[in-house]
Amino acid sequence: MPRLALFLVLAAAALLAPAAAESHAAVPRGFFGVQVNGPLDQPSVDLDAEARTMRAAGVESWRVEFAWDQLERDRGSFDFAATDRKVLAAARAGMDVLGLIVRAPAWANGGNLDPFVPPRSAAALAGYATALVGRYGPGGSLWAEHPEVPARPVRAWEVWNEPNLKNYFNVKGSFVRPYARLLRAAAPAIKRADKGATVLMASMANYSWRDLARLLKAERRLPFDVAGAHPFSGRPSNALKIVRLNRAVLNRYGYRKRPMWLTELTWSSAKGKKTPLTKNWETTEKGQAERLRQAYRLLLRDRKRLRLARIYWYTWATVDRESKNSFDYSGLRTWTGGSSFVDKPALAAFRAVVRAAR
Repeated sequence: MPRLALFLVLAAAALLAPAAAESHAAVPRGFFGVQVNGPLDQPSVDLDAEARTMRAAGVESWRVEFAWDQLERDRGSFDFAATDRKVLAAARAGMDVLGLIVRAPAWANGGNLDPFVPPRSAAALAGYATALVGRYGPGGSLWAEHPEVPARPVRAWEVWNEPNLKNYFNVKGSFVRPYARLLRAAAPAIKRADKGATVLMASMANYSWRDLARLLKAERRLPFDVAGAHPFSGRPSNALKIVRLNRAVLNRYGYRKRPMWLTELTWSSAKGKKTPLTKNWETTEKGQAERLRQAYRLLLRDRKRLRLARIYWYTWATVDRESKNSFDYSGLRTWTGGSSFVDKPALAAFRAVVRAAR
């Protein structure tokens, strides 16, 4: 998701040597996902039409933000309209949803206007997670209200996003203990509401493997089913190395059998667009497509060794104009207003990757 600052790891990731090639046959269900945000939040967009386009391109799963500060602005009063729209569109198209539980309302975080200040009470976050499962999980109220839509419950929930970065987890000092406290509260609450749910520990960015090691060394036996990472780097080969480094940390601290989901993988096509260049991460539209092809090829090759079960491209569509934020050029399609979109070369590359993997 958009960031105020981004460190992209290059040389430090070269600690692990390349592994032998592996077959990437029979990728798991839901392997190919995308983030659904940005222009797709606009009411003018025909989300069902975009969902059909995604499905035709091979997308199987959406990562959707369930922003606490927007869905429960006042304690106990929920407005699910925005997320209802997305979950129903995904269900109608036959796609799964990964729910990202993130941000905190002022009533929960001590009156802070910054929603990335975490809640003072971990129990409050657990209550919010329980409400989400009650709405979108098996037997949830959304499905009772919409019997015309084949129920496709949300069964996977990610607890926060990039807590190792101050911009997204605004705490004094280390993120380790405050984040572990939230995860220890939210994960059991999700499991109580849906015993078959999958709980993701928040994906981290930048020097993610170092911060993951700090977390797992200090906080043993954390309750999560899947770990993630955001392997942003200028080169696809270094993105792979970042994933390997995260896998090595998981193995070292007793989580060898836990799968990994890359909940954000992307390159920006902002080169030449007056955005701040960040260590060769921005490229052209043609370069974006080529890096996508290379990254998926490398990650699919090592998928089994890495226990890599899903990859979410960030993001499906962006405005690709008049922005100083490089992530606003990271989409597979460009939104041109209303319900109009134009394919970028990266979408053709994505389709080709999916075809080759099946």
